[in-house]
Amino acid sequence: MPPKRILIVEDETDIRDMLVLRLKREKFDTLEASDGLSGLQKTLDERPDLVLLDLMLPFMNGLDVLRKLREARKSVPIMIVSAKGEETDVVVGLELGADDYVAKPFNMSVLLARINALLRRSQPAEAVSAAVCIGPIEIDTERFSVTIDGESVTLTRTEFGILHALATAKGRVLTRNQLIDLAIGNDAVVTDRTIDVHVASLRSKLGEAREFVETVRGIGYRLSAVDV
Repeated sequence: MPPKRILIVEDETDIRDMLVLRLKREKFDTLEASDGLSGLQKTLDERPDLVLLDLMLPFMNGLDVLRKLREARKSVPIMIVSAKGEETDVVVGLELGADDYVAKPFNMSVLLARINALLRRSQPAEAVSAAVCIGPIEIDTERFSVTIDGESVTLTRTEFGILHALATAKGRVLTRNQLIDLAIGNDAVVTDRTIDVHVASLRSKLGEAREFVETVRGIGYRLSAVDV
């Protein structure tokens, strides 16, 4: 298989060079952008396998880059890597469609582990059947698509993973830790709050079908009216 390509959108030259050096050592191909506008354009033109996105960028900030990519219905995995590490910053980034969020300064080994985990879960899912239905929601695991009453809904890969995990649980309650393992990966470094933010974003995209995603207080989440 060809090496995965990672786009690094980072305006600090020393950090960008460090990431390029280490990622190449790990057998990744790398692309670089030093500002938000060029990062957006390279993502659209070059179609990398993953984007490492800083937030404080010239010309266009990282959140605007993220917003425009998701508005363009691009499901490329995006990991925010930013010095803005307050909980509110993390929540906003995840709500806008980031798949992961790493605060600077970061441990390179941990960052690589999270990159590999995100790349693994971004691969097409192997499924027993192509489609899973929950009321008006249809999840196609071969095409990585979700429709509600026939209308397409764009989800991030993490949101898709959560929805698919809940659907295949057939109405059983999944704890937040179980969702982390099933939808994100048991080697990912995330918190319960991260899952809650992704579920809230998923619900907002499901429209009236959000009612099928039920919170079981103190435990986790389940899908009601499951028909599989």
